[in-house]
Amino acid sequence: MRNLLIIVIAFAGFFSCAKPTGFVIKGQIKGKESGELKLMKYADGKWNTEDSTNIVKGKFTLKGKAELPELRIITSGPQAMVAQFFAENGSLSLSADADSLNNTVVSGSKSNDEFSVLLKELKSLAKETQGLQQKYSAAMQRGNEDEMKKAQIDYEAMMGNQKVYVRNFVREHPKSTVSPLIVLMQLAQEMTSAEIDATLASFDPSIQSSIYVSELKKMADRMRITSVGALAADFTLNTPEGTPLSLSSLRGKIVLVDFWASWCAPCRKENPNVVAAYNKFKDKGFDILGVSLDRDKAAWIKAIADDQLTWHHVSDLKYWQNEAAVKYGVQSVPFALLLDREGKIIAKNLRGEELDKKLTELLP
Repeated sequence: MRNLLIIVIAFAGFFSCAKPTGFVIKGQIKGKESGELKLMKYADGKWNTEDSTNIVKGKFTLKGKAELPELRIITSGPQAMVAQFFAENGSLSLSADADSLNNTVVSGSKSNDEFSVLLKELKSLAKETQGLQQKYSAAMQRGNEDEMKKAQIDYEAMMGNQKVYVRNFVREHPKSTVSPLIVLMQLAQEMTSAEIDATLASFDPSIQSSIYVSELKKMADRMRITSVGALAADFTLNTPEGTPLSLSSLRGKIVLVDFWASWCAPCRKENPNVVAAYNKFKDKGFDILGVSLDRDKAAWIKAIADDQLTWHHVSDLKYWQNEAAVKYGVQSVPFALLLDREGKIIAKNLRGEELDKKLTELLP
């Protein structure tokens, strides 16, 4: 009997020390006695409801599961975020203020402690950056070019400080899933695929299955598709008249593949520069294929006419799910690739004078 008791105690200790398979958040919201809350998890390109509950006298309980620590948000409505935090399996407590996201405090998650320190520093740097923007605007109103120049230099230095801080954080936290998330948020858009690969290699093997590592890998793969020197992937879409037109049919010319949309203000602002380049070089072997991310055909056709875009145009009217945009990993518009006569990418996102300069070099 004594031996049996020892075995039972040993097994009880084993199970009590077992790794948690999920997390439970017990929380309180000051200033909100009732209402519904939703725990949201990011997956498949969107935020999905992981759990929901009702607030009872300002208190609530939510449950979820995270194989690795991941960002979660709690909302009380479509546009009302109550909290954002890093969840990891175990018991978590949360204190929030219905009127201020900044007052949210989460305990029980080491990853969230790291996330909180990071956010605090980034908010401080952002506040200083905002102050410099205001100085620049004030100097511009007074017409003081010296002050404008100084504010611009200080602003760029502050932005540099922010990136240095983030890079240092990532280097010092190779085992934290906060690191790949902050790379996605703050650095990845200005990195090359090789730089992203190097960053991924610096992460500890324990976080390689993180959703944020996976997103960075996908981003690097998309960049490789549109890297200079790569053969541009072919696609076929319909013209406004409904006629199929393939990118490969334009081989033999220098081609600008221009992703845009009628609803995109920066695209419409850039269009006069593209028109000028087209008119200057079209008789020398230059062509353009405009790929629209519109979903309203009438708006697409009207924009073509209004902006006098007299080159080739195609679209499947699927908005961000445009077949070519998805294939090329287009994340924002305008987005443009310049191809040589064999269809290889020779430049990306040339604007205004840069496009004219490159075409002058290629088509003297």
